[in-house]
Amino acid sequence: MSLTVYGHPASQPSRTVFWACLLGELPFVLGNTAESILHTNGTNPRGQVPSITDGDFNLSEVAAIVWYLGQKHDWKNMYPEDLQEQARVHQFLHMHHHLVRLATYHLMAPHVVKPLNFPPREPNPLSLFQTQTMLRAFSEENPHEAGGRIVTTMVKFLENSYFFNESSFLCGGSHATVADLVCYSEIGQFYFAKLFDFTPYPNFTRWLTAMRGVPYHDTANAYNIELGDILTKPNTHARFSRAGKKGMQALIDTGLASEAA
Repeated sequence: MSLTVYGHPASQPSRTVFWACLLGELPFVLGNTAESILHTNGTNPRGQVPSITDGDFNLSEVAAIVWYLGQKHDWKNMYPEDLQEQARVHQFLHMHHHLVRLATYHLMAPHVVKPLNFPPREPNPLSLFQTQTMLRAFSEENPHEAGGRIVTTMVKFLENSYFFNESSFLCGGSHATVADLVCYSEIGQFYFAKLFDFTPYPNFTRWLTAMRGVPYHDTANAYNIELGDILTKPNTHARFSRAGKKGMQALIDTGLASEAA
């Protein structure tokens, strides 16, 4: 049975799933994102990426996907066997949507999405929280300053509440777990975008360095590397499109991802 991943490199949760599959040496097909709302026969009600089909099984939401794939394919490094470390991974994943996910809505989106002036779409009631949050961020007089305050609160919390036993990784182990991949997709992007200064936070600085050493880092983050500084160089449609294509091609070049037939 082949695995199909519906996602896009501009999507932070999609990058998490792509990176996890690469680390697990798991071949996958890159599904057509335009079909992502329909392909799961109602099991993806929010109609957002990432989502997957694995044979006749359909699943959406990043935390559920990485847990499922980790269990099925025995990803012991990314999804640890130690009960307490595994519990810490779950602790992070359970608060992801109301913690680090907000970093994208408040700081990244105003610099990536707002300049593109995409036409408004019919709001999905199940994504209303996301829509309203982004609209509030877009309306800020100084989105960089306002978003920076929110991200500072998140980074301070993680700086002081994670990195157990002086580990370089969030949940205290010797390897990056799916919690690190999820967090990096939201927070690590600011390193490339020049939107946040991490130097006052030694745990975070050590973590960023460690994550850049994780295999397939540049592949999974090719979109952000190509997009680059969006603080002093405003985003454009051409730049956004180029970065997306770069991200998709980087996945295909590994030989583990293939385009849908």
